[in-house]
Amino acid sequence: MFRNSVISKTRQMWKLWVGIIALVVGSIAPLFEQTGIDWTLGTIIAIAGYGFTVAFVSCPACGQRWLFKALLDAGIYGPLLRESACPACEHGFD
Repeated sequence: MFRNSVISKTRQMWKLWVGIIALVVGSIAPLFEQTGIDWTLGTIIAIAGYGFTVAFVSCPACGQRWLFKALLDAGIYGPLLRESACPACEHGFD
């Protein structure tokens, strides 16, 4: 599924994983005292990871920030993860 996605074809999957990891770490680490991460720092880590992903996963052809657009229209998530063309400019990345 992800191998044929437009995010993967444009080699931006690492940006998505950085955001996911930051969200998970920021959400779960405060539950364990030995991590040294309190709820405030965990929230900052989670928001920074989400913001990074939203700001920097974009189309190399037209520059549209895909995940920012998906915040406004949830129907874009499907094409981003299933198709190999930009949902905005329809530029193919095969």
